[in-house]
Amino acid sequence: MDLLSEYRSKLRTADEAVKIVKDGDWVDYGSNNSYPAALDAALAKRRDELHSVKIRGNLLQGPLAVVECDPEADHFIYNTWHCSAYERRLCDRGRAFFTPMVFRNMGWYYENFLTTDVAMISVAPMDGEGNFNLSGAQGAVCSIVENAKTVIVEVNAALPRIGGESPRLPLEKVDMIVETEPHPLWEMPTPPASDIEKQIASFVFPHIRDGARRTSACTPSLLPTAISPCTAPAS
Repeated sequence: MDLLSEYRSKLRTADEAVKIVKDGDWVDYGSNNSYPAALDAALAKRRDELHSVKIRGNLLQGPLAVVECDPEADHFIYNTWHCSAYERRLCDRGRAFFTPMVFRNMGWYYENFLTTDVAMISVAPMDGEGNFNLSGAQGAVCSIVENAKTVIVEVNAALPRIGGESPRLPLEKVDMIVETEPHPLWEMPTPPASDIEKQIASFVFPHIRDGARRTSACTPSLLPTAISPCTAPAS
C-alpha cells in the first residue's frame, strides 16, 4: 500500500476516533500546543457513557473539555506532570492531580512503569516520506507513542515544523488520523517590566557589548546525544 492510500485508510473524524476509549483507560494528551483540541472535545461528548478514564498531560493552557464537562470527576480524572497556570488552578480546586517528577525521567517512567491505552497528539502535517513532525511535542512523546496501545494524531497545519535532529512519527506507528482546521497556537504573553526589573537591567546592560555571546554552563560531555526512538530524521 502506498503512503497516500495508507494515510486515507487511517482517516477518522474526531468522534469516530475517540470511540476506542473505554472505561478505566489511561489516555495521554500531547503537551502544550500539541494538545489535541478536537479529540478532547469529542471525548468530552462521551462523558455519560464512560467512567474512570484517567488522562495525563502537562503544560496545557486549557480549557480542557474533559475536565470542564465533569465537575465531580466521575467520568474523567485529569493528571498533570507539570502545571500551567490553568492546571494549577484546577489542582487548587481539586479538579486535577499533580504528579511530581523530574522531567528528564518522564520517558523512562513510560518505558518501564506506565501504561498508555490511547495516545492523542497534535502534529504537523505528514511529509512526503510518510513522517509526521512532532513540532513542539518533543520531550517524552516518543516514549509514550512507543508504549501506547493505540496512537491517534490530530493534524494541525498551524503547528510549525521543527528541523534538525528532532524526532518524527512515522505513519506506520499511527493507528488513526484526525484532520482539523488549523487553529491558532497559544503564545505566552510578555508582561511589562516592573520597576525592579528595569533597575536590574540598568545594572547589567552597561556590561554587555555589541556582538556578545552567551556561554552555556552545561558540560559538553553531559549533553544528551541519543536519538529518540520514534525515528531518526531524514538526512
